[in-house]
Amino acid sequence: MPALPDDVAALVWNYDTADPGISDEVVVMAVLRVGTWDQIKWAFATYGRDFVVGVIERDYFGMRTLPLSVRNFWGCVFWPESPPPEYADPKERWRPTRQPFDPAATVAGRMAAALASTGLSQRQFAALLGTSQSRLSSYINGRVMPSAKLLVTAEHLAKRERSPTAVTPRSMMLSNEIG
Repeated sequence: MPALPDDVAALVWNYDTADPGISDEVVVMAVLRVGTWDQIKWAFATYGRDFVVGVIERDYFGMRTLPLSVRNFWGCVFWPESPPPEYADPKERWRPTRQPFDPAATVAGRMAAALASTGLSQRQFAALLGTSQSRLSSYINGRVMPSAKLLVTAEHLAKRERSPTAVTPRSMMLSNEIG
């Protein structure tokens, strides 16, 4: 991720902007929500038109977290013939816009991220954790909830065993942007 200019970093004040793992989508959403025109131009220049439009599209047709006026503006810019979803179907106006919080899915995602960051196989990572590959698989798939101790141990091992060539969601996104 590129270093954030101070004025853009101020828009994501509730995140650690020094963290290289801060989501590019979080930054773009903040800029779209309350940024100046110069900050919006910076986002398009830094992340690319396709990425920014993808963020807008996912919000416009999906979660609808941007303020209505902002969403409508970007909808007019990129989809002038397509009315906002809440106007196309009156029932859409009352659709929930936030995903329900699912602790099991969150824990499963954290276990999967810990494994992915090491570059190890499930069997190798399970051996380091002192469990079986099938048990680790059940944690990663969300079928079984690991103890807090096991989750923290997995994340600690992931930091220690981190592979420079491991495939992470961020590296996959970057490779897609480059290739």
